[in-house]
Amino acid sequence: MTNLPPMRQLEEDLRTAGQLTSDDIRALARDGVKTLIFNRPDQETEDQPATQELQKTAEELGLHWVHQPVISGQVSDEEGREFGRIYAQAPKPVVAFCRSGARCGCLWALSKKDQESGEALVAKMQAAGFDMPDFFKRLLA
Repeated sequence: MTNLPPMRQLEEDLRTAGQLTSDDIRALARDGVKTLIFNRPDQETEDQPATQELQKTAEELGLHWVHQPVISGQVSDEEGREFGRIYAQAPKPVVAFCRSGARCGCLWALSKKDQESGEALVAKMQAAGFDMPDFFKRLLA
């Protein structure tokens, strides 16, 4: 049995997580997850599992796999919109993951900017456990 990294619930069918391993992916598949969105570039750090290995594991288990590499600290509004398109079309439930889960949370919030107020998005992120004052200022601007 694997100890999954902590997850943050952003929507009924969307959670974010830190870096997953192949064992984590197997556990998520057993738990009924249908889609994984991976938001780290390949080889962002030396200790990062190979994207190809994670994708192979996910696909062997019948999971929908999307690799949307985004550079930490440089999340653009367009990348947020793309995340929203990916999530909208993805079989649910979805787990989005990166190094810590924060990048995925930013992408989700940016995908909602045209639909919800900055205040509402900050409140939802805080309720999910995100503490990102600099990013929150961006949402509130």
